[in-house]
Amino acid sequence: MHKRIHIRIFWGGAILCILLAGLMIRLAWVQLLLKDQRVNGTRYTMTQMAEIQSERETVLDSGRGRLYDKHGRALAGETVWTAALFPPEEKLPGQHGAEATKDDRQLHRLAEILGVSFSELKARRTGLKEPLLWPSGQGKAPLALTLPQAREVEGLKLDGVRALPFARRYDGLSTGRQWLGYLSEASGEALRQSPTGLRVPRTGTDGLEKTLEPLLQGVGHTEAVAQVDARGNRVPGSPITIKAPGNPYYPLSLYTTIDLRLQEGIEQLAREAGVKEGAIVVLDSETGDIAAMVSLPFYNPQQISPLGGEWNNRALQAAAPGSIFKIVTAAAALEAGLTEPAEPFFCSGDYGKYGLTCLHGKGHGALTMAQGFAVSCNTVFATLAERLSGMQLQSAALALGLGRDIGWQAENTLGLSLLRPLSGEQPGTIFTTLLPDDGGARVQTAIGQRDVRITPLQAANLVVTLLHGGEVRAPRILQRVAFANGQTLKELPAHLAPAPGGRISKATAHVLLDMMRSVVTEGTGRSLNRSRWPLAGKSGTAQTLVQGAARNNQWFIGYGPVDKPRYAVSVAIENVAPGSPHLATRLFGQVFGLLSEPEPGSTGA
Repeated sequence: MHKRIHIRIFWGGAILCILLAGLMIRLAWVQLLLKDQRVNGTRYTMTQMAEIQSERETVLDSGRGRLYDKHGRALAGETVWTAALFPPEEKLPGQHGAEATKDDRQLHRLAEILGVSFSELKARRTGLKEPLLWPSGQGKAPLALTLPQAREVEGLKLDGVRALPFARRYDGLSTGRQWLGYLSEASGEALRQSPTGLRVPRTGTDGLEKTLEPLLQGVGHTEAVAQVDARGNRVPGSPITIKAPGNPYYPLSLYTTIDLRLQEGIEQLAREAGVKEGAIVVLDSETGDIAAMVSLPFYNPQQISPLGGEWNNRALQAAAPGSIFKIVTAAAALEAGLTEPAEPFFCSGDYGKYGLTCLHGKGHGALTMAQGFAVSCNTVFATLAERLSGMQLQSAALALGLGRDIGWQAENTLGLSLLRPLSGEQPGTIFTTLLPDDGGARVQTAIGQRDVRITPLQAANLVVTLLHGGEVRAPRILQRVAFANGQTLKELPAHLAPAPGGRISKATAHVLLDMMRSVVTEGTGRSLNRSRWPLAGKSGTAQTLVQGAARNNQWFIGYGPVDKPRYAVSVAIENVAPGSPHLATRLFGQVFGLLSEPEPGSTGA
């Protein structure tokens, strides 16, 4: 009996020893063989995960690529200084008194710098268990400090309080830069495919943020890290450290053609003018590059409303153009040899067909074709339309870059099968059905009504096309991609956007430019004669219906200065009440007032 008990004890002990030995071997295997193995769903090894469990961190830079204007000023990804609060060290008995009084004095000064009350700051800091980037009053974005403020915050030497550089994607303000787009939380699939390993990954959802997403993705984020104990207090004597990928090539820097000074100035002009809907586009007349592109209503990329639609770029959306389309009609008639600038006409105010009249039914009397262009006479252009075929109108429009996509693009570039930075560009229309044979359809089309739709970008590019003798350029918004160390990765040169059917002649383009000058000197744009630069252009008013109510689209497009053109501009103001003053003409003049100002730091002319 006793012998059996001893045997059982022996084998029980032996089995227990075997189990303990197996556990020890297992632990050793995990420690030695799996310490460098990545944990599923993360970019960290098991050893690193063990360390992270005793850390508290805050992301200072997502690692996403930066977007800059043509002069290197930040458009998205600006580095600012901000105040970072980390869990304080645990106070030991006897560490109060004089030290606490000094701490409160420093906190009072920090509260002044942050623009908050002492009690609010102290309440937020007390019991802090996670790092906090002090928020601005305009949302969740960290508060931006000036460099002197950042230096003072550092000089306070408050426990757990630092001034750190933060890569701010946007400044939280509403602007007309819908071409930038915005970011959204990445889906589960996007998260699995993301090379960044971000804890809260975000992906481009519209504009350049979306079209350039493959280039903007980084290789890891930069974070500030604090070591904490089991109670969440910072480990005494432990420093706040910065962890970064350390890759000299990423994130990439992407340089646009935008001039931020002009962009901001035009946004301010539109705001002061009270424009509710529309767009303003400024192109460099030499290159066709987009210098500024403002869309209204303004949007805030940090507060996107799914129903509001403010993020839609009106500069890329087609709208009825009205009489600015008479440039196309004139081009078609001149190219076909069906008219000349000196051809005489007579306008009684009522065309006599199709219910067409001139403005308010007032006649212009005897006038030439060129004079009819200057005063935007419907009778002159209805007559020309009846001489033309639908094919001739369509061909002239296509030759001038209307009714088709014109934005810059490149194939097999930077690892992308197609690089097309401008998203959502609409081609517009000339005719939505088969080319019409009836004169009424052609007449309405010839004055920019019926089915005609063009975008403000196309309208500005139409002017550039005329300035280049009928050669259509592809508007460019992205010009260079560089590594983080400044080394150029790829230059993206400008290119043409020719129509399959050919171009208009240089002679016709020259005649049209001269007639656009007469619009300002003796026509519908006479108010622009007071401009600092001599200007040329064409006005337009299109009749539309918005939810059954009569509304107008106002346009003015043109160039300046006339003697040596530098810019082509289109202004489109949509959905205004009929009979309203022509705000588009006035705003066009104000934009050129801004463009003609000397560059900051220059002596001017």
